[in-house]
Amino acid sequence: MTSITTEKIQKTYFNNLNALRFIAAFSVFFFHLINQLKAAYPSLTEITLLKPLFVIFDKGNLGVNFFFVLSGFLITYLILEEIKNFGSFSLSKFLIRRTLRIWPLYFIIILLGFVIFPLLFSDYYTDHKLINYLLFLANFDEIWHGINDPINFLTVPWSVAVEEQFYLFWGVLIWALLRLKKLKLGFVIFVLYILCFIFRTYHWQDEYILYYHTIAVAQDILTGAFVGLSVFKGREWIEKLKNLKQWQVIFIYALGLFICIAKNKIFADQMVIFERFILSIFFAYVIIDQSLGKNSFYKFGKTKFFNYFGKISYGLYMYHLLIMYLTAIYLPDFENKPGLYLIVHFGVNLSLTLIISSLSYRFIESKFLALKPSQKK
Repeated sequence: MTSITTEKIQKTYFNNLNALRFIAAFSVFFFHLINQLKAAYPSLTEITLLKPLFVIFDKGNLGVNFFFVLSGFLITYLILEEIKNFGSFSLSKFLIRRTLRIWPLYFIIILLGFVIFPLLFSDYYTDHKLINYLLFLANFDEIWHGINDPINFLTVPWSVAVEEQFYLFWGVLIWALLRLKKLKLGFVIFVLYILCFIFRTYHWQDEYILYYHTIAVAQDILTGAFVGLSVFKGREWIEKLKNLKQWQVIFIYALGLFICIAKNKIFADQMVIFERFILSIFFAYVIIDQSLGKNSFYKFGKTKFFNYFGKISYGLYMYHLLIMYLTAIYLPDFENKPGLYLIVHFGVNLSLTLIISSLSYRFIESKFLALKPSQKK
């Protein structure tokens, strides 16, 4: 297989899954917007017509879970493709590619949160520690300092820090397994998964540990990695899922969405240790269906709108809370007019987020992405 073929494979996957990136980022956007709305007008949660919206979008943070599964899937699959095509894996090029994709926006948020905003706003204060963000330990900083911190947009980098930790660990692990001539990745994934279960079981009562700790959330990434490995190997169960009948596909989507919406009741108390396990399986199926399924009820990747905004979804995710922070300061709160508040804040926040994300991709991210080294030897 040539490098050209590899690039075509990668392009196909990214095109099919870009739309899912946008949907995931958009769900996180709505999650935070709804929380902002509830903070401004708590009485809105009692309005019958709005209750379904609050119930649905209150689970929008699961978009982060989906990103983890997707990252595990794509990174594992593409590394294995590189090994197959070239007989080796360039750890340095892999880390450079990930750095050029992740670092620019990550450090823009850090610069704003720790340097620029303290100079612009006299009452600005954060408990977060810069050193933890510089070391890509933002998720641990969120555990240690985030619960009472007033600056919500500095929460966003926590998931990026987890992914950066994963890229380094996963790249070094696969590189080492290659050197040892024992690339039994499936067994490694299984062992790590068991360790994650044990960790989640031990910490099941600590909500912050379960949500932010790298080991606690690694189940999502490992599920994606296992599916990436299985797709690469052409496992029989993958072929069966690809050929499910359309009514079966619709049933799985409906069941998965139901579990997402009802997760707080389904995974109450100690059952919370199974939450990421079950939900990551559903997200993994969505990835398989959207990228490979032959009888999907709808391929979101066919929609140009979704594809474009999927391409800028990293910016949408990184900037949206920053914009909400600023609009909360400068936009009126429309006292006693919650409907007007909802319309104006939704419209302004969404418009600014999409515009800034688009400009960021064109003038910042794309410039760095153009520097990425290819897989060609």
